[in-house]
Amino acid sequence: MKRRPLGRTGLSISEIGFGCGPTAGLMVRGDDKARRDAVAHALERGIDYFDTAPAYGDTLSEQNLGATLRALGTKPFIATKIALELPDLADISGAVTRSIEASIARLGVKRLDLVQLHNRVASARAAKADIGTGAMLTVDDVLAKDGVVPALERLRARGLVAHFGCCAYGGEPASVARLIDSGAFATMLLHYSLANPSAFGFCPMGRRDYAKLGARAAAAGMGVIALRVFDGGVLLRDPPPALAILAKDSDADLPALALRFVLSNESIATALVGFSDPAQIGAACAAADAGKLPTDLLMRAQALSC
Repeated sequence: MKRRPLGRTGLSISEIGFGCGPTAGLMVRGDDKARRDAVAHALERGIDYFDTAPAYGDTLSEQNLGATLRALGTKPFIATKIALELPDLADISGAVTRSIEASIARLGVKRLDLVQLHNRVASARAAKADIGTGAMLTVDDVLAKDGVVPALERLRARGLVAHFGCCAYGGEPASVARLIDSGAFATMLLHYSLANPSAFGFCPMGRRDYAKLGARAAAAGMGVIALRVFDGGVLLRDPPPALAILAKDSDADLPALALRFVLSNESIATALVGFSDPAQIGAACAAADAGKLPTDLLMRAQALSC
């Protein structure tokens, strides 16, 4: 498994990350043996970045990941998240601290390697984000002296957090750009796929425009973490005919093509993949081992997105 730098953190991580969310379901619904087998296989193949969150399975993902890693006696890189609800905004520092301390207890670690703000940001607060978890926050909720970032900085001073990042999956691009430009965050979690590459380039018709936020984050020295590399499963269940033809021409299946497309972007630190069993891990590793897409296929893939 190749390794890539995680922005300006000084760390390097596996170019495929183990997604512990509810889509694949292993960390939420799998049994203990299935989890141990899959995680052990991933570690053997060199995957050492694990992405979880309290919201995944109502804390089950963190609990099960922590138990699995303890059973295996290993300590890979763990990224988790915080998600504030509207009532939490009356005491942001307290809510952030409680979330971090609870995640540490569930995961069974002394310090969190990376904490990502799961909330989306926009020009005005809302009880729910347009996509995803928690309330919609404003930039001031995040950056002001009584906001999320100062709370995380205090937790880092206590030795409970090493690095922290933010999310560009949803929200308003102009507000996300302000978080990037603040220099407060070391990483960015964003949607980037063969079906929607707008975080780095053109936005296909009818898709959410991420306004090249990935390119902006990379230029600012942030570690860019790609999620939804299979577009929430759409590229697996019901791919556009043109992409299916492209996969056939590449002598690869569409999941491999989609993953290689994301990894062909050198600005991506890691691509998150949700796994249900060891066979899927092997397939993802084989796709990564195949390397970047040839230039002609990459150009055709980019053209199909226009």
